[in-house]
Amino acid sequence: MTSPHLTPLGSLSISIVIITYRRLSELSQCLASVLKADLPRDAEIVVVCNGHEPATRELLESFAARDARLDIVEIQRTSPAAARNSALARATGEIIYFLDDDVTVVPDLFSRALAIFAARPDAMVVGGPNLTPPGSDTFQCCVGEVFSSWFGAATVRDRFCRRGGMRMADDSALILCNLALRRQIISELPEPFKEHLVCNEENVLLGELSASGAQMLHDPDLIVYHRRRSNLREFAAQVFRYGRGRWQNTVVAPSSLSLAYITPAIFILYLISTLLVHSQIYLGPLFVYLGLLLGASAWATLDLRQPRTFFLFLVLFPLCHVSYGGGFLFQMVSSIPLNSSGRRVVSRT
Repeated sequence: MTSPHLTPLGSLSISIVIITYRRLSELSQCLASVLKADLPRDAEIVVVCNGHEPATRELLESFAARDARLDIVEIQRTSPAAARNSALARATGEIIYFLDDDVTVVPDLFSRALAIFAARPDAMVVGGPNLTPPGSDTFQCCVGEVFSSWFGAATVRDRFCRRGGMRMADDSALILCNLALRRQIISELPEPFKEHLVCNEENVLLGELSASGAQMLHDPDLIVYHRRRSNLREFAAQVFRYGRGRWQNTVVAPSSLSLAYITPAIFILYLISTLLVHSQIYLGPLFVYLGLLLGASAWATLDLRQPRTFFLFLVLFPLCHVSYGGGFLFQMVSSIPLNSSGRRVVSRT
């Protein structure tokens, strides 16, 4: 699929939606990049403060004083999904463009997105990758490598790397920090984002839209730069939350579950079982994993051209897998109801 001609943008109106809470530095950089981009004069930038926070409000008011397109919405602290639904109720654009508050955008992001929608009236959803920002430190660059590798991210790596051309896509290649939708496709949904989800709420929405026949595109040139986590604890917590969200997605839409999503949880159970099964043959899968780990770490090290990062990758890849699988299992167990004695009740058929 060829890239669209980027000059005629048509008459499509656009609303940029950003949810924020207590991330002043990141939000400031995000808004600065948005306002410097090729945003139409009639665009609106809806920023939802997900909780009362005077410093954030002050920062937003300083930006609003310089640009009238900024619309500030303050709500009581709630889930990110509920906050996005609040933003949707406020936004008026025909195209709704979701960004995270810790991304920065390239100058032609919005003109490119609008050109795609103008050239492809059948396209209901358009998104692109989120890349590691230039100038990131070594640890953050390594996190970016993990997310963009087959060993680290498997079927969802296209969310984190720029490769190929514009193509039809599903939720495995689309991510909410860089996602545009036609308002008409979600305006009639009673709850576009399921508000009980801890994260990954876009996966359920995109699954519903795909099932309804909506055309969705991934454009590798539609890029934002997304701040990576800066230490092991933050990285593990982020991936653990992804795992929790994946189980919740599975409960809502069982058909969305694939082997790639459940493998980390199976791997954790396998590791535990090796403490009980004493057999060299049984350790075969573990040796295969270690071989893949060495290969993936070597490849990522070559890509970064920083030899010392090899040892960091030997930690990051397993931490990614275990954190994701742990989050998946944690949420699965947490979903089992308790009986009157406080024990989990597993139904038997």
